[in-house]
Amino acid sequence: MSVALVLICACTLFPGSYSAASQFINGSYGGKPYKLYVPNGYSSNKSYPLYVMLHGCTQDASQFATGTKMNALADEKNFLVLYPEQTSSGNSNKCWNWFETAHQSRGSGEPAIIAGMVNTIKNNYSIQDNQVYAAGLSAGAAMSVIMGATYPDLFSGIGVGAGLEYKAATSMTGAFTAMSSGGPNPSQQGNAAYQAMGSRAKVMPVIVFHGTSDYTVYPVNGDQVISQWSITNDLAQNGTNDGWINDQPERTENFTESGGRSYSVSDYEGGDGNVWMKKVTVQSMGHAWSGGSSQGSYTDPQGPDASRMMWEFFDSFTSDGGGESDTTAPITAANPKGGTYNQPVQVTLQVNEEASTHYTTDGSDPTIQSALYTEPILITENTTLRFFSRDSSKNSESIKQEIYVIDESAPPSEGISIPSLSLEDGFAGQLTADGKGIGDIKVGDKGMYNTDTYRGIISFDTSTLGQTTIDSAVIRLYTKTLTGTVSSIQADIKNGTFGTAAIEQSDYSAIASLNNIASIPSPAASGYIDLVLPASALSHINKSGKTQFRLKATTTPGFNKNQIEFYGGGNDALSPVLIINGANE
Repeated sequence: MSVALVLICACTLFPGSYSAASQFINGSYGGKPYKLYVPNGYSSNKSYPLYVMLHGCTQDASQFATGTKMNALADEKNFLVLYPEQTSSGNSNKCWNWFETAHQSRGSGEPAIIAGMVNTIKNNYSIQDNQVYAAGLSAGAAMSVIMGATYPDLFSGIGVGAGLEYKAATSMTGAFTAMSSGGPNPSQQGNAAYQAMGSRAKVMPVIVFHGTSDYTVYPVNGDQVISQWSITNDLAQNGTNDGWINDQPERTENFTESGGRSYSVSDYEGGDGNVWMKKVTVQSMGHAWSGGSSQGSYTDPQGPDASRMMWEFFDSFTSDGGGESDTTAPITAANPKGGTYNQPVQVTLQVNEEASTHYTTDGSDPTIQSALYTEPILITENTTLRFFSRDSSKNSESIKQEIYVIDESAPPSEGISIPSLSLEDGFAGQLTADGKGIGDIKVGDKGMYNTDTYRGIISFDTSTLGQTTIDSAVIRLYTKTLTGTVSSIQADIKNGTFGTAAIEQSDYSAIASLNNIASIPSPAASGYIDLVLPASALSHINKSGKTQFRLKATTTPGFNKNQIEFYGGGNDALSPVLIINGANE
């Protein structure tokens, strides 16, 4: 496409104002500029896919558009291309800050800005919701991985050119280490990406390009991206790591680009037989966009055309009718939710679409061979109910769990009981050497005349409250062990999470929404305690996401440790629960 065909405009135009000619439009969102390419022949009467292209360090939107040749492909295949642009004030080398914790989570930093740009384009242009893709080079590729993990509801696939796994680093020093030697264990990072997806988790199409002679981001990182996403996708498929997809390809084929480089393409199939991941390994290619134009920066024209191969891969998930095939899992809810009841309860499993629901009542993971839900389930004793639904397109949601405690001596529970999230419960030490842990919730000191060594973290998904008016709330905790003397327990509340949802050492001192909201003196060595939240804390319960609580203990300094441990989530009837009393608005 010649420069004469490119129309530059300083503002975001609306679909109705377009002529048929292609346009390259300037815009900005959240303090960062972007460019939007609208293809030749665009009509607001049709809907189009959107590709979000994230440039590498030292590049800008125009260079990346030139180097990837994505605009010419957009004219040929009819899609829009958004090029978010990093500023030199955001990073001196104009790198996306993929290695900083402030830019690795949903709702904050650069991921939130990029998502905001996408939503702006979707509001102003005719975009197909289920055909929005993120792709990038180097730092942009690492950010595309973050976008896939944190906004799976917004993106339908990601392309990774010379990139790194999710949270491959959390500091500048760690970034250089990861680039040369790889990041943390991909299985661990795969689980972290799945946790970042949260209730929006879904299987994500992923295509990876990496050169064997990349000495900026070494090839081990391309392997780790595949391994990380194999775990993430396996978990997203049904909530369990059961080998539905893994990092061993079903086939690898070798090719040679005409007059260019040799390369291999590895296909990774899911249990449904579809190729959900591809890895393209380009022989002797350095740190570059494969098959790009020599007029751009960081390109290798001798490699296979990464832009076209990405389009072909993502297009394989669309139906003949031009829309994406159904890859959305059903959503099932139990009514009433788990909690402590003083009499038997009948539980109804409600699903949002036509689907088959399978369940177990012994705490084991249900499969499609498990009991089929056909009528309300009568719960007469302590029961761990686990369930999932599967639709006609064989989309299965993550396994869900509700724990019911039948205790005739318990006071009537007229409210909603929300169990804690087992993978987000644990503790954080005051110092790095004190460590951190997932699971049981430890509070107190380590002895040796220290105090307040460990603080417990409890996490609840309170998004199910919706429009509920909260009149009162209680945290119920079941004691596991008590060592020494603990004079009292206090709690802080966080609307959202103290850091990321996962347990981090920084959770110990992270800012709370409200401190010391509840206290209980001299907790017993057995049974349970109820921390009653005051009215001032109720407004900090997050009805559209997660709410976390941090426990602190008052102890007397001494040589011996003074600690109390509470059971974390996943311990059936002994798991923490948040009991909400209120009414629907």
